[in-house]
Amino acid sequence: MSLPIEEIKSELINSLTSNDLVLLSAPPGSGKSTCLPLWFINKAKVEKSKIIMLQPRRVAAKSVANYLAYQLGEDVGQTIGYSVKNDSKLSRQTVLHVVTEGILTLMLQDDPELSSVNLIIFDEFHERSLQSDLAFALARDCQQGFREDITLLLMSATLDKELIDSHLSNVPLIESKGRSFPIDIVYSPPNQFSLWRQHMVNSIANWIKEGQGSALAFLPGSADIRAIYDDLQGKYEYQIDIYPMYGDLPLKEQQKAISPAKPAARKLVLATNIAETSITIEGVTTVFDSGLEKVASFNKSRLVNQLQQRQICKASAIQRAGRAGRTEPGQCIRIYSEEDFSRRPLQSGTDIKQSDLIPLVTQVARWGTTECRQLPFVELPEPTSETHAWQTLSELKIVNDRRQLTPHGKQVVALPCHPRFGHMLISAIEIAQNESRPD
Repeated sequence: MSLPIEEIKSELINSLTSNDLVLLSAPPGSGKSTCLPLWFINKAKVEKSKIIMLQPRRVAAKSVANYLAYQLGEDVGQTIGYSVKNDSKLSRQTVLHVVTEGILTLMLQDDPELSSVNLIIFDEFHERSLQSDLAFALARDCQQGFREDITLLLMSATLDKELIDSHLSNVPLIESKGRSFPIDIVYSPPNQFSLWRQHMVNSIANWIKEGQGSALAFLPGSADIRAIYDDLQGKYEYQIDIYPMYGDLPLKEQQKAISPAKPAARKLVLATNIAETSITIEGVTTVFDSGLEKVASFNKSRLVNQLQQRQICKASAIQRAGRAGRTEPGQCIRIYSEEDFSRRPLQSGTDIKQSDLIPLVTQVARWGTTECRQLPFVELPEPTSETHAWQTLSELKIVNDRRQLTPHGKQVVALPCHPRFGHMLISAIEIAQNESRPD
């Protein structure tokens, strides 16, 4: 059975042939991640060029690469390879290279012309992390300054109309309708918000006793997942397989969560918003949505990013519900009221407006520019926040008064950590070396 994305294949290929930047909107389950990239493999082989595909999460990058390789009848690391933090499977014959955001940024910084790469695919672009915004800005600058023959494809499951109208209005937009089954939305708010976790447990327990199939429960953070996992595992471990899934979980454990359920078994996955996009969890027909998420927000007084719990936006709620209708009709049980849903904003705030900008401007300086507006970002940070970040880098002697990396700054950017920590490590080494020298 063909995937919905096949319907727009000719239109998309023609658009990519005549445009250097194209935007594709396709809902989850359409095949944009697991089918579309294979369309360009043979052309890349003939041209002896490469394709980079960006996935925002490590488990998604590995999962997508493995599935694409499987469709070619190969092991991952041959025609299809991947690179994530501390793990990579590549070979000389690799044509399609699936990477995470930070990896793409490093590739661009090390080789600003991206030699031999002719297509970069940004999957799940609507997530708009700081790293994906930076990677796009550097790739677009590379395209405009060095490599006019590189094509960029932005793929999004949900469209931010305001973003398109203000920053991508001249970019060709192609839409795939996708295919999904009916989803019954059930609103089941707790009597008191503070009791939402227990209400979630009770709702899941009722489903385990009376429902069928497998389920996915969206929870705000790992602490909530562990608490609910312990509660349910102690009571229902012989009736259903329960798997946690969150960002800090080892990749092997995350792979267990997305693998198909055992024959004749039911499965429950307790996940953060990591499971909203990219990752397909087989057999899910019921979704439980807490309506909450935890996001990193920069605390200016403490100079650190802090995880803060907040309500998800409507777009995220729709994404979550869609996980229940991938292969058959399903249901989404929202642990909040319909009135609550109606009051929520359509889109969430972007990282570039609320996160610590020091890592971003450090990479901007490494690229050789002195302001974010010199790069083609889809959205610029607040001027005061950017100025403060540059001032901090100057105080740490990472950049000079012309906003160029100093010798100390070049050592800092070579370390895989926040520039503040890199500065502390290098300074500590220098102090220790000075103290060990004889008078």
